[in-house]
Amino acid sequence: MSNDPSAVGYKQPPTEHQFRKGQSGNPAGRPKTSMDKRDILARVFGDEQRLNGQPRGARVWYSWLELLVMALKQRAISGHVAASKLLGEMSDKFGEPERPSELKHGFLIVPERLTEEEWVARYSPKDDRPEVTKIE
Repeated sequence: MSNDPSAVGYKQPPTEHQFRKGQSGNPAGRPKTSMDKRDILARVFGDEQRLNGQPRGARVWYSWLELLVMALKQRAISGHVAASKLLGEMSDKFGEPERPSELKHGFLIVPERLTEEEWVARYSPKDDRPEVTKIE
């Protein structure tokens, strides 16, 4: 091994390609956290995809999670037992909780009591339309 600064070879890169003093060989460094499965799923399910074949003005972008749940629902409707079971479990776990107090109470306001004939006379569609006169 020679101490010649101009020597180039194995473990001796040219001087212009060597690291400067005080400069790291990896300036960005190691990422703070690596992506775990939960982060990957959150990123993939959050991506939006365009759904073709919809009528004009309809929503054409859905997240992957929405598309997955819609496909699961279609399979459950068509009679796939495992899809029905999984959809039921997801609904139990992530569905909106029922509020029993809101479901038990309500009001019905009836302003007056009508006989069947009176109700039909008042609320049935009328066949007699007013005549339209043409202005010439």
